Amino acid sequence: MLRYLAAEGDAYRKQHPKARRLPPIYPLVIYHGKGRWRAPRNFHDLIAPLPTVLAPFVPRFTYALHDISARTNAEIKGAVLTRLVQLAMRWIFSKEPLARLGNLLTLIEQVEDRTTALEILESLLRYYVQGTGRVEERDVRALLEQNPTGDPIMKTFIDRYIEQGKQAGRQEGRQEGGAAILLRLIDRKFGPPSETVRARISSADPDTLLRWSDRILTADSLDAVLH
Repeated sequence: MLRYLAAEGDAYRKQHPKARRLPPIYPLVIYHGKGRWRAPRNFHDLIAPLPTVLAPFVPRFTYALHDISARTNAEIKGAVLTRLVQLAMRWIFSKEPLARLGNLLTLIEQVEDRTTALEILESLLRYYVQGTGRVEERDVRALLEQNPTGDPIMKTFIDRYIEQGKQAGRQEGRQEGGAAILLRLIDRKFGPPSETVRARISSADPDTLLRWSDRILTADSLDAVLH
């Protein structure tokens, strides 16, 4: 927190080089962890030992703590945007993250500014799918398909999101199929491929698989195929 406070002050000085005072900074911690918050609330509590004679020379400050973890009974209040952010953080450790994501989608529908709603939806999906890895992409797409919206902007985004997933699935299917065919051809012509070769072929992109498949028709060795 001390680093954050100092960084804010430094940034203000760069933006206002002629200023002779610093603005007040309100230090706030929003906590949504699994365990109980145990960090000291006062900077002096981090210093040990702290002789009384030195206390006046050590920074002394505290911070506001807003605990929205599952262990608290904090009621999430405020405007829709505020509730969205807090609930998204609080529910990220839920045992049913997909169901919670559905609840958040319902809240997004209440955001009046549709451009803002779209940005929130995009960030929310990235947070839950890519940021935490607790929700599968295919499950999110199924959830979006089950939640029709009458808003043209939102519907366009959801349709595009779902279609991208279908395209990715088709490409992945083609890649897996191409790898399987190439491995079978290698087995027929050069004998069973090693695990190293299998891993290399399985991770290759479609263009590379096609190039290797062309080479195997005339190649005299496996190295000539995969070089």
